[in-house]
Amino acid sequence: MHHTATKNSDVAREAALSLVIIGMGPRGASLMERIAARPGSVADVHMVDDHAPGAGRIWRTDQDRDMCMNTLAGAVTLFTDASFSGVGPVVEGPSFHEWCQLVAEFADGERADVAAARRSYFEAGADVSAVLADRGFRAEVRRTGPGSHPSRALYGFYCDWVLRTSLRRLGPAVHVTRHTTRATAIRAAGPRRTLVELADGTTLAADAVALAPGWLPSEPGPADRALAAATTGRDVSWVLPESPIHQDLTGIRAGEDVIVRGLGMGFFDSLSMLTIGRGGRFDEAPGNRLRYIASGEEPVVHVGSRRGLPFLAKSVYQGLPPAATLRRVRAAEARGLSTPLRFADEVWPHLVRDANEAFYTTLARRLPLDLAAIGAAIDADDLATLPERVRPLLPEGVNPFDLQALLTHRIAPCSTQEYQRIIRDAVGVDLDEADAGLASPLKAALWEVNGARRWSIERAAFDGSDTEGYDGDLAEFLGFGGMIGSGPPAFRARQLLALIDAGLVRFIGPGVQVGLDGRVFTAHSPIVAGSGVTARVLLDAWVRLHDARHTTDPLLQQLMADKLAEPFGRRNAAGGRTPGPGLRIDEVSSELIGPGGRHGIHLLGVPSDVARGDTIIAPMPGTDPTMLRELDACVEAMLPGGGRATGQAIGRHAAQRALTA
Repeated sequence: MHHTATKNSDVAREAALSLVIIGMGPRGASLMERIAARPGSVADVHMVDDHAPGAGRIWRTDQDRDMCMNTLAGAVTLFTDASFSGVGPVVEGPSFHEWCQLVAEFADGERADVAAARRSYFEAGADVSAVLADRGFRAEVRRTGPGSHPSRALYGFYCDWVLRTSLRRLGPAVHVTRHTTRATAIRAAGPRRTLVELADGTTLAADAVALAPGWLPSEPGPADRALAAATTGRDVSWVLPESPIHQDLTGIRAGEDVIVRGLGMGFFDSLSMLTIGRGGRFDEAPGNRLRYIASGEEPVVHVGSRRGLPFLAKSVYQGLPPAATLRRVRAAEARGLSTPLRFADEVWPHLVRDANEAFYTTLARRLPLDLAAIGAAIDADDLATLPERVRPLLPEGVNPFDLQALLTHRIAPCSTQEYQRIIRDAVGVDLDEADAGLASPLKAALWEVNGARRWSIERAAFDGSDTEGYDGDLAEFLGFGGMIGSGPPAFRARQLLALIDAGLVRFIGPGVQVGLDGRVFTAHSPIVAGSGVTARVLLDAWVRLHDARHTTDPLLQQLMADKLAEPFGRRNAAGGRTPGPGLRIDEVSSELIGPGGRHGIHLLGVPSDVARGDTIIAPMPGTDPTMLRELDACVEAMLPGGGRATGQAIGRHAAQRALTA
């Protein structure tokens, strides 16, 4: 076992609590920051991860720099600020963008415009020599602005720096041991006492465990299980769903056809690895477009998905995006919402009107509009006729905004030639809207809709929604919100257009169906005539949704088998609970609750998202992020004298339910 101990002092101290943190990616680093923020902490802390702590598996610092973040540099932090509502101390460290500014300043000697408190934290923190030692990273920190999409490797360096700085700030009574291995089991050993078994044979006695495993692997669905069985013994290659940097694409041959499933961020990453990653390059072309110069090593990608539409590009704001106002939605909340939440009846009508207001307010900056008359039309009772009520109030040739049509948009039956044109035109139009930034009425409206995602899932968390509501209209809305708000940076959409024009990307269609015919995979869309394609390789450019009921993660399987964990169930119409893909946790401390009770095991991050909501998204400065409140409450519950957070539920949904009960 690689075993490194960090000891701040050999002073005599009281018997310390033994804490085990399993998973030392960004959440593990942030947990250590929350411990360091409490200078009187007394604990033996064991960090368990077989990847580099801080960056972890996903943000590792040695990955290809063409793999970029889907988040803006100025919209990510691992530190609390004035917006923080947790019980722990506020310690203002630099956001990712501010850290890049400070690293660049350190290299160039030019003072960056960063708040004094965060500058002071940086100057007292760990060194940044690993970043400055690489010419490429030095150049990247210099050009990174708040609206940049930096490389994932650079973010990994930020996470590493946060962890190392937090370790330096620990009080003398906190001892830290790193275990470069995996946890294989967590066993109950008495009240509030557990034993953590590691793959190297070590067993750690723990008073509390923080489990931050990231995205959980899940079993394939019935269709993919049948497909897998059919491929046995066949000379085909199936690249299974995974984070793109962990997929082996080396077996994909130059010039061959490849069937790809998925049109989200994973697709754009895989496309980059199969083009730029193989020696191709993009040159500037007229009209703010690109031209692809092939290396000859690229395959031909045939891609389809459930919707058949690529995720929309993020707008180019030259900075941080504006905050969604949600004026009518918040007013409805102030008047009182029901529990369980009825999204279609209580939220959607107000959100449609808020999005319309954002659209026409933005449009009025370049066209003469009677906003008072349009506002009256927006607030009239019949939502179904809203576009037609507004149409007479618009200049000739300007179409009204229709959010409902966007939500329910389906591709009409067409030929494969027509479909290629439809998608190429759609990507081009969306890219023009993204390039318009704050001047785009469409993007302003969609940003308002996207802003309702966090608001909605916070209020639907735990018993804020029932099975029918969560799996119905809310699920449809969240899927739509992902397509309009979790898409690629605009430059990725620009690259996609160039690859379409180069003949290296073709679209199969919506509702793509994949099978096996002899020695090749087949794919077609029932909507698109002539869309059939065959290929030796099937690439899944997506990650299976985490589902505790079907997870293949051995640690989670063991916890459920030993009754230390169980699926989280929402209330159903029959008065019982329907088990879902999440795990049951305490609403405050995130402690796992199983048939065997509680044992001081706290589940954090991605696997808690179904129950708590908003735990996947990285913390954004100034927004009182769920992730930081979740981690802070966990630390508060684990440390000696903790538990002060008891009864203070994480998330505004709890306070709202108290007001409306």
